[in-house]
Amino acid sequence: MASWQPTQEGVLQLVQLLTLYQQPGTNQSQIFQQLEAYRAYPDFNNYLAFLFATGDQLTVEVRQSAGLLLKNNLSKQYNDLQADFKAYIKSALLPLLGHATRELRHTAGTIASVIVGLGGLEDWPDLAAAVPRCLQAEEPAVLDGALDTLYKVLEDHPRLMDTPVASAGGAAFSKLVVPPLLRLMQSPVEDVRRSAVAGLNLMAPGMPAGLQDNVDSFLQGLFALANDTSNRVRKEVVVGLVTATSFLPDRVAPFMGQLVEYMLASNEHADPAVALAAAEFWTAYLELQLDPGLLRPALPRLIPVLLKNMVFDEYDDEVAEAEAAEASGGVQKEDRDQDLKPFHHRAREHGAEATEEGAEGAGADGDEDDDDEVFSAWNLRKCSAEALDVLSNNYGDDLLPVLLPIVQQRLQDSNWRSRESAILALGAISHGCHQGLQPYLEGMVTMLLPALQDARPMVRIITCWTLGRYSHWLFVGVLERGAAGRPLLDQVVAGILGRMADNNKFVQAAAVSALAVLVETASEGHDAADKLLEPYLKAILEALAMALTRYTRRGVVVTYDALSCTARVLGPRMADPALATIVLPPLVGKFTSSPLTDKDLLATMECLANVTPHTGRTVEPYAKPLYDRALALAGVYMAVGQHSRQAAGTPSALTGGPDAATTAAAATAGAAYGGAAAALANGAAAGVEYDVNFVVLSLDVVSGMAQGLGASIESLVGTSPLVQMLTVCCWDTSADVRQSAFALVGDLASACVAHLLPALDALVGCALALLELPRITEHALASANNACWSLGELIIKVDPERIVPHAEAIALRMTSILSFSGPGRMPPSILENASITLGRTAWRCSEQLAPHLAHFVTPWCMQLRNIRDGTEKEHAFLGLCRLVRMNPEAALPAFPMLCAAFASWRRVGCEGLRNEMAQILQLYKANLAAAGPGRWEQVVSGVAEPVRGKLQQMFGAVL
Repeated sequence: MASWQPTQEGVLQLVQLLTLYQQPGTNQSQIFQQLEAYRAYPDFNNYLAFLFATGDQLTVEVRQSAGLLLKNNLSKQYNDLQADFKAYIKSALLPLLGHATRELRHTAGTIASVIVGLGGLEDWPDLAAAVPRCLQAEEPAVLDGALDTLYKVLEDHPRLMDTPVASAGGAAFSKLVVPPLLRLMQSPVEDVRRSAVAGLNLMAPGMPAGLQDNVDSFLQGLFALANDTSNRVRKEVVVGLVTATSFLPDRVAPFMGQLVEYMLASNEHADPAVALAAAEFWTAYLELQLDPGLLRPALPRLIPVLLKNMVFDEYDDEVAEAEAAEASGGVQKEDRDQDLKPFHHRAREHGAEATEEGAEGAGADGDEDDDDEVFSAWNLRKCSAEALDVLSNNYGDDLLPVLLPIVQQRLQDSNWRSRESAILALGAISHGCHQGLQPYLEGMVTMLLPALQDARPMVRIITCWTLGRYSHWLFVGVLERGAAGRPLLDQVVAGILGRMADNNKFVQAAAVSALAVLVETASEGHDAADKLLEPYLKAILEALAMALTRYTRRGVVVTYDALSCTARVLGPRMADPALATIVLPPLVGKFTSSPLTDKDLLATMECLANVTPHTGRTVEPYAKPLYDRALALAGVYMAVGQHSRQAAGTPSALTGGPDAATTAAAATAGAAYGGAAAALANGAAAGVEYDVNFVVLSLDVVSGMAQGLGASIESLVGTSPLVQMLTVCCWDTSADVRQSAFALVGDLASACVAHLLPALDALVGCALALLELPRITEHALASANNACWSLGELIIKVDPERIVPHAEAIALRMTSILSFSGPGRMPPSILENASITLGRTAWRCSEQLAPHLAHFVTPWCMQLRNIRDGTEKEHAFLGLCRLVRMNPEAALPAFPMLCAAFASWRRVGCEGLRNEMAQILQLYKANLAAAGPGRWEQVVSGVAEPVRGKLQQMFGAVL
């Protein structure tokens, strides 16, 4: 081992804490806080490694606790550890991989995977050499440890399999481990066979060199184990064959007929794990677009198998939970933290390629959200339903002769599980078999509506989902038949809204998800979604408002998604006070009344940020408390974040950003303004732990208000420290914070740019710094896009003389992006934003940029061709035309590209711009014709024929 040695006192203290932690009745939270405090000591992880590796006198539970704590610490700290500490930890761990105690060697494997993920296999050559060697060991514990470690590394870091191993002459790691794994597939020991197959299955998608060299042996090994007596091995074999079908279709093609028969048999296997693995085959086969004719003869046998597997098991956790809620007499048990999905912020990206959904962060794909609620835990039932869905999309109405008789029989069954599976099947085929079902739609929906009142909650839940799946055809009926199509839609909407008032929280969640699907569907391919929904708008919003005040935590989160979707679909219609005032009071109340530390606030803030841009000035009565609360949260969490980063020795701002004192001042000002000074002063006592999402979403809330209120937000911004806070947040080390900060800068530029003027130079300088090429990484791309977009918004809103001092620097930075030649390629979104910002700078500061036009006109015109028509493109072309007018000689070498850029317009909405482009072409023609015979023809010959044709259509005979 390396030279580091622990002190006896340190070891005893740590052993005492870890031992106490295992004892019942102790204050585990207090002990955990003490252990967390020890992380500040640089060699704390060495102590944990020492106890884990050498604590033979300790209980397995204490040693395992030390190992798991070490794993958690290393996942956050490993790359910052000094080299000799890393070496000590790795040398301590390596012998544990073959420890006689299974719990210890498997914990060691987990830690090893974390280290490999952070440092790579090349940084741990001893491990890279040990695993292949131990795969050939006779000792069971050593072999098991090697298989477990390899599996975890493969599961977490499959791309590392071709890392060269120095001790093996530079051979790829996969070439060292695949041959012994293939031999172990024939082991008489069940666990060894299973682990060997599982490891090879994980390799197959990436097909590293070692497996490429042995593909035939791998497939032969799977075929040899196809009827293994162990269900656990059989399950891995099926997984392997499904994986081979996906990633090696050419190799398995000769055996596909036998493979289909094998999967049919496996799909009926008594072991649910084997059947589930086989059910994945049908989806994998069809998604690869393999020959559908090969599966067609199997459909009469496959469809009944899938329908059989779609019936709920006798003992199912979802059923038990829903039935327990049903038996509660209407008093629903509040959801626990573990009942909620982890919060994932949906970022607000502006500018190029920011879709409306992406820019607003709303979960636009209501169907997907709905599926998540209905199909929350993957199992055989849900996999079979997905397979039926995919089959219907490929074979359409051909499924109906086999499927409908079974469904019709089950719908009459007294067993609710049969009825539920029949309704699930109808939902699964709703898209693929719509033509065949169209004649029966009205009768089918009429038949489903009473199921919304079924005594069993799971039947009500699946009926909500299925009706949502048919909403497209209900809207088509209204569009095609007018008032005659309304009654059926009326009944469905009323039925879903009625289930939103159900006493069972699981039915409530399914109903609100179905409502989101219905609202989203109204906007698909229809220009006037609000007109389609008009008769129901008030009732829909009243039901959502009710849900916000009545539902348990999980239901409220689903309601937030539905409300965000509804606001986005309704757009400006949502600004009607008669509608907005239905939902704003409960939504604002949720935000302003919750404690600062309430994690449920995150979903509330995201919903607010999605809704307020569409409510217009109807949010004005609530603006002051909303704004104050947002700044308070931002300030508190900025301060807590800075404190935690200082404690960890990491910076809170990127290089070039504000110092710690400036950051602290901005955070304190925000907290104090929002009335949270006391919480800030007692942050630790108040239980405030840093969560970057609070800062991000606080900025998003203000951004949404700025979009909704417009200039009316001016009075709030002018009396607050918001701009001071923004100048700090734009430099934050978190890309998410920077992304939201720059989004807000752009929104404030449109709403009240005067308040940004004192910080204009700082904001421009920050944006330019973050648009340096080395800083435009995949991780930071969205924040870079927002920085570039906000810079363009500032340019067109402030007086040109304020931009003049920065004009050349802006042009230089945009040119470096547009001219990037590798390695790799610049993402299209940043190229588009850069070309627009360059155009806006040229439009406003043409005298400063015109002399430099030759340096960037070619890549600029190349990119301008790719921008979709709109206001931003108009701005960019106004800048281009102005520079070409002032310096036509500079643009002459790029004339073909200039013509291609002009021709990229589908329709030029701005008549002045259209005339300007036509005049530029005419001036070039006149000047070049005057320059000498054939000069104009020579230049025009470089313009592609399709471009010339398009320009002829746009401007007449200018060429």
